[in-house]
Amino acid sequence: MDQIAITRTVTVAAGPFAAGHLGELTRLVPFEMIDDVLAVTGRTQRRVRLLPARVVVYLLLAGCLFADCGYRKVWAKLVAGLRGLPVAAER
Repeated sequence: MDQIAITRTVTVAAGPFAAGHLGELTRLVPFEMIDDVLAVTGRTQRRVRLLPARVVVYLLLAGCLFADCGYRKVWAKLVAGLRGLPVAAER
């Protein structure tokens, strides 16, 4: 039986949000697309904050998917794969 191995290169975001890729949402909406939209609309961040502009867009998209949850629960779902990494939390 012949076998074929299929490989592909995946580019991921750097920084504390890289490891978990913010869940399955980044498979559907790649961070390059978010960055392009932010650049075209002139909404790129001017300062580095706890939540980069890209992450805020993912939070808003996740909020649409989990409309019955508040933002705290949506945020918890979004960063669930990042346990142990330094991510923004409620103060």
